[in-house]
Formats: sequence, C-alpha cells, structure tokens
Amino acid sequence: LIKICGVTSAEDAELAAAAGANFIGMIMWPKAKRSVAPAVAQAIAAVAREHGAQAVGVFVDEDARTIEHRCREAGIGVAQLHGDVAREAVASLPEFLQIIYVLHADSDGVIQTLQPGELAASLGQDLSRSVEWVLVDGIVGGSGEKFDWANLQPPKQVAQRGWFLAGGLGPHNVANAVQQLHPNGVDVSSGVTGPDKLRKDAAKIHAFVSSVQQLESVPQTA
Repeated sequence: LIKICGVTSAEDAELAAAAGANFIGMIMWPKAKRSVAPAVAQAIAAVAREHGAQAVGVFVDEDARTIEHRCREAGIGVAQLHGDVAREAVASLPEFLQIIYVLHADSDGVIQTLQPGELAASLGQDLSRSVEWVLVDGIVGGSGEKFDWANLQPPKQVAQRGWFLAGGLGPHNVANAVQQLHPNGVDVSSGVTGPDKLRKDAAKIHAFVSSVQQLESVPQTA
C-alpha cells in the first residue's frame, strides 16, 4: 500500500491518485506549513474518492470532537493521529473513522511512543475500538529525516490491518526499505515534493509508486 502525504491541493491529489496511491494524506493541523483549509480538504477528499483511494486527515494534538468534526466536514474517512492528545482520543472516535496511530522512532530506530494498548492501559481505559493501522515515523513527522531501519522492531500484530513505514523515504530508497522491513504500506511526503517543498513533483511520485509496484509484482519465494 502507498500513502502520499502532505498533499496541499486537488491537483496534487489527482497526481498522486492517478499514479496509484492508495491513501491521500492532508495536514489538518493549522500550525503546519502544509496545512489545508476546510474547502481544500473537501476537494482533496473528493479526488481521492473518484480514484478509489482513501483520504487521510493528519491531526496533531486535537481532541476527539475536533477530529470527528473536521473529518465529517471534509468527507474524510481516515484519521492519522500524532501527539499525545490526539492518540488519547482513539477510544472516543466514532467507528466510521479508520485510525492510523503514529509511533515515533528515534534516530537509532527505537520506538519511543506507547502503543495503543499500552497508552489505554496507562490512562486506565479499555481500548474499546480497533486501530486499523500504525505508522512508524521519525521523531519529527513530515521532516523527511530517515532513522536507522536496521534496529527497528516492526510493530507487527499491533493494529488490525498492519503497519506503514515513513521517515525519509523517496524513490531512491523505498525499494530497499520494503525489502528490509516488509511493512504493509509505505508513506512519503517530503520525498516527492518539488523545489518549494510544498507542491508535489509528478516525476518523483511516479518513480516512487513504480518502485513499490515493481516489488509487488515479483513472486515471493519461501
């Protein structure tokens, strides 16, 4: 599975979805340089649906009420949760929202974030709803900084549908990352941007998607 994140326009969403991305991510946190307004989020989500992709809203430390409202408003079906406040909202989010729960790894590849069940236990909560995905990123999400994959312990069987790898991925290294760690999906943002680091670069998107799809077409040996 391929997730193109940090999309800031319907045009870039079209590029990503037409190239074969399964998830189109947009930043809903207003302090981020790639954040999108509600009307733009609606347009991006509409493009994703047209191509059979899923729109993902990325939230940082927003509460459950805010996350649900903004997703309903924009027609977004997947919420990606960064920060303690957002992660703590998991149990309060409605079932119509699929969840991507973000785990942060330090530069050595050691995960520093409590996993969903651990966080719920620390809060004295029962994790009454499923978490569909976890995503492992560097300490600063969206920065394009790579961490040491060799030391990473993949978070298998933590989420219902598997895990995504993020952090410093691009067309030049995604194949190696997939072969080394075997994630269920990969996530890229800065690695497919143009010179302004905001708009997406069509050639980089196609190269990234092609690298992943070529691996998927290779028969797996026992």
